[in-house]
Amino acid sequence: MKFNKKWTLKHMGSVKTDELSNKLKISPEISQILKNRKIDNEKDAEIFMNPSLDYLRDPFLMKDMKKSVERINIAIENKERIWIYGDYDVDGVSSTSILCIYFDSINYPINYYIPNRLEEGYGINEDAIKNIHSQGCDLIISVDCGITSVKEVDLANELGIDVIITDHHECQSEIPNAYAVINQKQDDCNYPFDMLCGCGVAFKLIQALTPKEEFKTSLYNYLEIVTLATICDIVPLVDENRIIVKNGLKLMSEGKNIGLKELIKVCGVESDKIGSSHIGFAIGPRINASGRLGYSKLGVELFTTKSIEKAKEIANILEEKNNERQLIEAKMYQEAEAIIESNERYKSDKVLVIAKEGWQHGIIGIVASKLTEKYYKPTILLTIEDGEATGSARSIKGFSIFDALVRCKDLLNKFGGHEQAAGLGLDSDKVEQLSREVNKFAQYELSEDDLIENIKVEFELEEHAINLDLVEELHKLEPFGLSNPNPRFIVRDAILKNIMAIGKNKQHLKFTIEKEKSYDCIGFNMAYLKGGFNTGDKVDVLFQLDENNFMGNRSVQFLLKDMRLSHPKNTSLNEDSIELFEKIIPDIDNLYKLNDVDEDAICNKMNASNIEEALNGNKNINIFEHITKNTLIIANTVNGFYNALSDISLVDEEICGEFEVSYNNFTSNNDKLQLIFSPNIDKIDIKRYNNIILYDYLYNKGDYSYLCTNANNETSIIKYYSQTDLIYLKNIVNNLVLDREEFISVYKIALSQKNIEINLKDIKKVFNMIPLKLFAIIKVFKELSLLDFGFKYDEILNIKSIYINILPKPNEKLNLDESKILKNLKELSKEYKESY
Repeated sequence: MKFNKKWTLKHMGSVKTDELSNKLKISPEISQILKNRKIDNEKDAEIFMNPSLDYLRDPFLMKDMKKSVERINIAIENKERIWIYGDYDVDGVSSTSILCIYFDSINYPINYYIPNRLEEGYGINEDAIKNIHSQGCDLIISVDCGITSVKEVDLANELGIDVIITDHHECQSEIPNAYAVINQKQDDCNYPFDMLCGCGVAFKLIQALTPKEEFKTSLYNYLEIVTLATICDIVPLVDENRIIVKNGLKLMSEGKNIGLKELIKVCGVESDKIGSSHIGFAIGPRINASGRLGYSKLGVELFTTKSIEKAKEIANILEEKNNERQLIEAKMYQEAEAIIESNERYKSDKVLVIAKEGWQHGIIGIVASKLTEKYYKPTILLTIEDGEATGSARSIKGFSIFDALVRCKDLLNKFGGHEQAAGLGLDSDKVEQLSREVNKFAQYELSEDDLIENIKVEFELEEHAINLDLVEELHKLEPFGLSNPNPRFIVRDAILKNIMAIGKNKQHLKFTIEKEKSYDCIGFNMAYLKGGFNTGDKVDVLFQLDENNFMGNRSVQFLLKDMRLSHPKNTSLNEDSIELFEKIIPDIDNLYKLNDVDEDAICNKMNASNIEEALNGNKNINIFEHITKNTLIIANTVNGFYNALSDISLVDEEICGEFEVSYNNFTSNNDKLQLIFSPNIDKIDIKRYNNIILYDYLYNKGDYSYLCTNANNETSIIKYYSQTDLIYLKNIVNNLVLDREEFISVYKIALSQKNIEINLKDIKKVFNMIPLKLFAIIKVFKELSLLDFGFKYDEILNIKSIYINILPKPNEKLNLDESKILKNLKELSKEYKESY
């Protein structure tokens, strides 16, 4: 069984009240989340939850900041013509806006230019420089762009225009020959924090231009817009970014900026409850939508207007543009999916490179992000027009898409960006070559494990803590983003109810899970998960905690991030479970052997006064403390196996290392964590292990005796089960008691068709018995040379099947009593009943 994503618990075990939660008067859950972020004392926790604007750094620590301020002041003194050159995304629009607001505050007229995304593409371009020059310009201040614009800056210099670059993107080998370059990522820049977004850099320029005492009050003119850009540009929300956003969110609830206030209303977000998620998923996309469709200036007009009526008008236009963007995006996503599904190559490619004519330039980045999230592979999405392919790239953790493009720079006409996202352009006939080259690079840089997303989970959330109070309290940890992710939790073994696909294109997933209480779950763009589950299955869900406010009724809602099967409702219809049933039945070479029972040894090893007490288990322990390297985990039932696999999968590999799953016998002899299903206990070298964890009762006292007499004194035997779990083992034993009529029935069905091949899920329908019984019977028949059987897997149809072939009838009369397997099963049943 392979999970699509790896889940790793940051804190393993239950959450308890501690000194930090008592001192700060916060819940144990919030305290634990802080500790998960290495914040474990009162002072650090206070600074984290209440970061002061007084901690903003000195802007003059940035390279060329003093030079830039002096040049701008000279331009103002000489009444020179200043242009702001921005970018069309949220960061660029916000950067342009705050500089416009600054110059307006000092009553100095300036112009701004934002390229049309559809016609001009990203960054500074030569035609734009010529256009600006024709209108009159002495100084250009670029924001959120320019660090790769070598030729364009040279052109500006030739035309007599000075250029000050403010940017935050990765620097390439050649820095443009601008009058000044403010970018904290330059090698010779000593600014102590290099993770500001483009708007953050522009904000530092304004800070440097403004007298220190005056800035303490004027900064509130910009803070909301810088907050918006910082969240939407997905930079780490630590240091200055956290200071900006934490204080900006407070200001945003008051609504100082008229345009932003109206946009928030259009989004239907209550301003007094606005959080980083609202900005990232509702407000930001509406600003981006206008840029993606070629109307970037609308965002600047919105943020700089002083008219409420104009702000309302622009906010409504942005809403319309966002609706338009959503329709285009959905169509493009479906087309990209169709291309992936139609070509087997994409299954093995570690980087998805997809190109098509007619795709909208401005929407490509969003779709690339969604494909990266779904397939967890770096994705390059390109639109082809007039012989050129242009587009966007998105990546996964640990793989720099920027470095990959650097390796392919000879194929590219242009490119720029950073580790996780980039833009590029190349001749359309070189797309296939690009795909080959980036996949060659990825072959060395990415292992198969790297392509399994590892989601960090705070802890397993207990039901008593799931309430609106915790939802409210989580806001204290905002802003969420890189380096301070929105806390994710898991709930396990919940019954799945009412699962359905919703949305215009049925792209979202909605369902209810039930434990002691019921909880509504919504998974945006996750409808593709639906096919793997059935109502009534037990599932584990990974989610963010949220609030649903419908018609004034507030309730807890789970924002789904992943879901996996915990235990199928019907194991007879689940292929993974059916394969496990086959492993329970011993082969001739692995027959059950009763061990002599030493009850005293069992009691002594288990610290028990009597055998009944010694065999009882305990599930009220933190099992994660025992799941380490050189540990053996034993499961005898499907339920125990699923529970063990679920627990192991949540442990960080640094603690337990890689683990192996075996059936009946071991396949290797190393010190890895090992899970074995339905083992022959007497064939295990018990002395090898530090811990032995039993997720199920063993079949009899003899098995316990073998463990206790052969284990080292230092070996711990942990019985992680309860009396309820004995029911699962009892069901197995009862179904291994076979009568002659059942043998005759199976043989007749097999004989009537000679050669049978059926889907594993159809076993019960065809043979009128559960898979466990069938496997026992056909293994006996195989031992007696009456038939042969095996398993097949169709990769195209994703179907597992069993084939049964009748062999020539032997001359002698069939005698079931000669079957060693059948004798073994009878002995196993007998010893089980005597033991329990």
